[in-house]
Amino acid sequence: MKKHILLLGIFLSLTVFLSVQAGNTVIDSLKQEIRQAEREPSSKEKLIELYQFLGAEYETLDHDSSYHYIQKGLSLYPQPAFEEEGYLQLLNSLANYLFMEGKLEQAKETFKTVAAHAPKLKERRYDLEGVVESSIGVCYRKLGMFDSAVYHYNRALDFCKKTEKYEDIASTYYNIGVLYHLNKRYEEALEQGKLAADYARKAKDTLMELYANTLIGGCYCNMGKYAEASQILKRNVQKALEIEYPLLAMSSLSPLLSTYQLWNKKDSVRIFLKKGEELIHQIPENSPTALEFYGTQASLYNWIGEFQKSLDILTNKSLIQTQLPYDKYHILMARNYEGLGNYQKAFHCMQEACIYKDSIFDGKIKNELSELNEKLRNSDKELKIALLERNQAQEKETRLRHTVYYLTVIGLLLIAISILLHKRKVQKKETELIAARQYIEGLENERKRLAKDLHDGVCNDLLGAILQIQQHISSEEQKTTTIQTLEEIRNGVRAISHELMPPNFQFTDLNEMLADYFAKMQEVSGVNISYAPHAHTDWTTIPEHIGYEIYRIMQETIGNILKHTQAKQIHIQLKKEDTQLVIHLHYDGDWNPHADSSKGIGLRTINDRLKTIGGNYKIEKDDTGVNIHIHTFLH
Repeated sequence: MKKHILLLGIFLSLTVFLSVQAGNTVIDSLKQEIRQAEREPSSKEKLIELYQFLGAEYETLDHDSSYHYIQKGLSLYPQPAFEEEGYLQLLNSLANYLFMEGKLEQAKETFKTVAAHAPKLKERRYDLEGVVESSIGVCYRKLGMFDSAVYHYNRALDFCKKTEKYEDIASTYYNIGVLYHLNKRYEEALEQGKLAADYARKAKDTLMELYANTLIGGCYCNMGKYAEASQILKRNVQKALEIEYPLLAMSSLSPLLSTYQLWNKKDSVRIFLKKGEELIHQIPENSPTALEFYGTQASLYNWIGEFQKSLDILTNKSLIQTQLPYDKYHILMARNYEGLGNYQKAFHCMQEACIYKDSIFDGKIKNELSELNEKLRNSDKELKIALLERNQAQEKETRLRHTVYYLTVIGLLLIAISILLHKRKVQKKETELIAARQYIEGLENERKRLAKDLHDGVCNDLLGAILQIQQHISSEEQKTTTIQTLEEIRNGVRAISHELMPPNFQFTDLNEMLADYFAKMQEVSGVNISYAPHAHTDWTTIPEHIGYEIYRIMQETIGNILKHTQAKQIHIQLKKEDTQLVIHLHYDGDWNPHADSSKGIGLRTINDRLKTIGGNYKIEKDDTGVNIHIHTFLH
């Protein structure tokens, strides 16, 4: 928001930014920026903004310098550019300057020009329109055209509803409160003043709050509550001086003096009148605040009987009529002339005041003010509801944003935990798989060692024993029996040695090796072993490492059945289904493999071997025997 665009009320709209005493540092800095921007190719918008800022800083110090920089900004436009925001802002600044110079008609028309073209901007600025409408209302009020002032204050209220900006709302309520105050409707003026102060506090606008307190103090004064009025106004003066705002201190000083006058506190009047006469030189001579003080000063001198001093102030300060209502100005003039004995002029001034009052207060304004007050009450409710809804929406949006944030954090934490748990599970499986492979590898190495020892040691020793027996002299019958027994032992050890040796898949496949193994076991054990491989299956596609583990698993399973059961029949089916190898084994014994799991390593060996090839098994028992189902994936 440009600094000089937001006008904030009767005095605020003209003095909030005017009353800020810009130090030389700020002005020098702005001048340096302008010089640099004028030397370099810079955008017109940047220069306009700088001219506006410097013009605003000079308004409290030097009206001519302020006007100079406003004109420099306008000179950047070869012809009027009402469609550009920057041009309207400069016009608004010019209207402020004209108002400060007491050129109310010119100020009013310039404000109205801005108001007419502001709605046509590409991006509509309701805040600008509301403030300009309020400023037009101030001009009409100063000119004594209260019905027009009411109309424009109404429009300002409508724009406030759209902007929902606390500072604009405070400004509008303040302006309307002053209008009520001038029309002696003090209770309604007090209500608007309190609303203005409340919204100013919400906007953290100290200046507007002090101006609103000035209005509140003035209302208390005219309602006869002098103690309350003086307390508020003295606090305002003190606070304004503490923050070095003499213009604002003077704005509160005038109603404070009027309060002491009505309270008949002449000593207090003299003290603060002297204070005002010291401060008046620190503010622009023709500012509305200065003119208001001169009007109060003239009234006080009339009250204490110094009629000539009062008359001199009223006649030498022609612009004072822009601050004092027309009727009050002429009544005060009449009393001064009366006090000086000039009754003819006193009568003439009083006649002017009566004619004015008869033409203005015909009841129309009172009705319009009553309607405005009712609208104000409704508007305030609507504004509070709108602001409440906006705050609730903002809180809801904040809560939603926080909820999304927390849910995202929780989701990320859950994902991280899931990944961690999955990694630990995978690591556990890998650890178990490594342990199983190490166990199987150790088992196989031990098998190889035992097979070699049996084959190279025991078998050869038995062969040597047989040869020795054949060479010794003994009965042929004993020799034959002994040799036969030793041969059987040798064949048995040799069979065990072959069983321990790892299968060789170089010249055969899993199906042929299992068929050969089952045939041998049937011959050795005498148990009927029925093996049925699935027909039309290419068994060579089974990976060698899977075939190797399946062969060992079947060795372990058949060995356990023959060892622990009294099975007479064993039926084995081997099937290859897509990517799976399925083995169904059924026997008619009653051995429960789980019951012996703690006594041996058979089931553990089966489990570990299946883990290494990603397989599993299931054991079921029914009326006909025990079923073992083995599944593994071919990969």
